[in-house]
Parts: sequence; C-alpha cells; structure tokens
Amino acid sequence: MKKLLLALAALFVVGLATFYLLPSSSKPADANVVFQDASGKKLTEKDFNGKPTVYYAWASWCPDCQQELPILNTLKEKYADKVEFVGVAMISQKEPIENGKKYLKEHSLSLNYYADVDSSFQKYHEITEIPTLIFVDKDGKIVKKTAGVLTQEELETYIKEIL
Repeated sequence: MKKLLLALAALFVVGLATFYLLPSSSKPADANVVFQDASGKKLTEKDFNGKPTVYYAWASWCPDCQQELPILNTLKEKYADKVEFVGVAMISQKEPIENGKKYLKEHSLSLNYYADVDSSFQKYHEITEIPTLIFVDKDGKIVKKTAGVLTQEELETYIKEIL
C-alpha cells in the first residue's frame, strides 16, 4: 500500500512539474495585431520581434492595472536594454484613447503607450480580463500569459524566462 501511495504521489509531482514547465501558449506574435502609438503611428507585434517583449493589456480605470503599472515602470527602467515593454490600452467607450495617455502622464510613468483601436490584440490573445501580461521571447514565441496583478518578484521570474 505504501508503494502504491508513493507511486501516486510521484506521478502527481511529475504531472504538476510538467504543467508548470510547459509554455502557456505556442502562439507566435501576429502580424495582423495592430497597435496605434501615442502619435497615431501603426505598428504590429512583428515590429517587436528580435527582442524579448512584455505586453500588458490595461485600462486607466482598472484598479488592478493601476496597482501593477508602477511595478512595470520600475522593471522597464531596470531591463530597458534587454526587454521591450509594450502597454496596450484596451480601447472602448469606457476607455477612450486619450485616457491612457493622460493617466501615464499624470502618474509620471514612462511606460510605452499603444492602443488596441480595432481590438485585434484583445481578440488574438483571447484577453477576457485586465491586467493581462504576455511574455514573448526574441523569436516572437509566447512563453507565458498571465491575468491579474503580479508581484515584482513574479514579474522578474517571467522576464528572466524570456531573456
């Protein structure tokens, strides 16, 4: 009986390890996902290939986003030469494009601002809640996707995975 329980426990541990070590998605960055920067210039996810990238979906009215943005700002400054940080504001009637730019300026955040004006980012990445973070390696492969507020330590762990 002991051997059976040990074998089941071992299988459980191996299963958990496998689950946590596998990437969350095998989707690549998509050329059809369009962002608009603060000046109105359009870019795609492919424009960020070649450098590890952290995409974060957010809105200025979102309390969890407001909690996480200063942490992301700190990490952007720390990893500026190694990782691209792409903030994608989820545009809607509740979140016009001006609100995100205004929020970043009012809170002295130096984060990049892009808007998901056609919802292509939200649809492609199946974003159903904010904040959502997507960690992409230099080849454009999604390594991790998370939703909800993360601590600085958790964020740095995922950043190190894409370096």
